Amino acid sequence: MFNQESLPCNRQIHIKLSDKELKLIRDRMEQMGFKNMSAYIRKMAIDGYYINVDFTAIHDLAKMMCIDSRNINQIAKEANTYGWVDENIIAEMKAEHEKVLETVKEYFDKLLEIM
Repeated sequence: MFNQESLPCNRQIHIKLSDKELKLIRDRMEQMGFKNMSAYIRKMAIDGYYINVDFTAIHDLAKMMCIDSRNINQIAKEANTYGWVDENIIAEMKAEHEKVLETVKEYFDKLLEIM
């Protein structure tokens, strides 16, 4: 995809909008991260749609997986140091691991619904 803001634009069109329509356009622009209304309107007029993907869920999943990995490493360290690990600790960490796996499954199920 090319950057439409860098294209030389020497033609103009004029449209009339109600205050409500202008607000809707500005709201949609903001949601999609556009700062330039001209670029936004060109993009929408030419392509007809714009997909804005929110990756915060993936970021949250990555954090959960890091915590899960640290917990597993702590179990391994304790097992190697003391030769055993308290069953309650293992049960707690297994429950946390199951939560992480369920969250990952839910996220990917939602992605599959979109596609």
